[in-house]
Amino acid sequence: TAAVGAALDDAGITTAVKAELIKAPNISSLKIEVDTKAGAVTLTGEVPSEAVKTQAGDIAKAAKGVTSVNNNLTVKAG
Repeated sequence: TAAVGAALDDAGITTAVKAELIKAPNISSLKIEVDTKAGAVTLTGEVPSEAVKTQAGDIAKAAKGVTSVNNNLTVKAG
């Protein structure tokens, strides 16, 4: 069914976004939650700066199959 296909796509998108975030040196050690529903990715967690928040959002937007990004990361200076 379409719902099963969408769920698999969402899981694949989540995996792809997480893989790309891990490759970014200043993001890899952070705990960023990635959730995907119907191609819309939501990022949650804490990051040290606005620049890292923006970078994580840009990485998520670039992943294949992503239709939108809800960047809910919180900037919390260490």
